[in-house]
Amino acid sequence: MKQELTAVSKRQQFSYHFSSLMWNVLDWIFPPDCPGCGKQGERFCEKCKNFVQPLTDPLCPVCGEPGKSNAVCDDCLSYPPGFDALRAYAVFDGPVRNALHRLKYRDDISQGDVLSKFLFDLYSCLNWQIDLVTAIPLSKERLRSRGYNQAERIARPFAFRINKPFYANAVERIKNTNSQIDLSLFERRENVSGAFYANSMVVNLKSVIIIDDVSTTGSTISECARALKEAGAEKVYALTVARAPLKGNNTRSG
Repeated sequence: MKQELTAVSKRQQFSYHFSSLMWNVLDWIFPPDCPGCGKQGERFCEKCKNFVQPLTDPLCPVCGEPGKSNAVCDDCLSYPPGFDALRAYAVFDGPVRNALHRLKYRDDISQGDVLSKFLFDLYSCLNWQIDLVTAIPLSKERLRSRGYNQAERIARPFAFRINKPFYANAVERIKNTNSQIDLSLFERRENVSGAFYANSMVVNLKSVIIIDDVSTTGSTISECARALKEAGAEKVYALTVARAPLKGNNTRSG
C-alpha cells in the first residue's frame, strides 16, 4: 500500500504542475477577477487577503472553536467528536465567504486552488502526520444535481501542495441527508448519523485528513470521521477553509 500511495502522489505532482501551467495560460487569456472586490487580473487580491479574519488562539485543541482558553471545550468533553482535531482557516465572512460561494454555486474551480493555498498555510503550522487526503462527499443524488463536489475542488489541489495522495473513494455518503442550514446542534447530529461509509481497503491503519469548505458545528465532519475510524483509520484530522457561527446559538458546535 505504501508503494501505491507513493505512485499516486507522484502522478498527482505531475498533474499539479501541469494544471498550474494551464491556470497561468487561462488567467492570461481570460483574466480572473477577485471575489472580494472584483479587481481584474487577480483571483484573490492582496488587499482582500488583508480583510480575511484568521482564527487564532485561544482555540479548543480538539474542535478548534475559539474560546477563552486553549483547554478542551465543554462540548468536546460531553460529546467527543469522531475526529482527532479540526481546524478552520478563517471566519466565514467577507472575501472568504464570497470566494466559497463562487466555488460552491458557480463552480469557479480557480477558487478551489486559491483556497487550497490558505489550507496549506494552516496545515504548515500544525504538527499533523498524515498519509492521505479525502473530502467530505456529497450524496449521489446531490452530486448528480450539482455536477461537482466543491470540497473536492479544494481537497485535490491541497493534496498536490502537501505531496500526499487524494482518494475520493476513501469515504462515501450513503444517506441523502437534509441541508444542515437552520438546524440546531442536536438536529445536525441526528441528521448526519450513519450517513457515511469508509473504504477499509484505502484507510486501514492510515492517518487521514478530511477537507471541507465550511464547518459550523463540525457534526458532518465528526460523523465522517467516525466512519473512517470504524474502517480502521488510526488518526483522522480535518481542515476547513472557514468556520461559520451556529444561528441562534452563541455556544460552540460539536
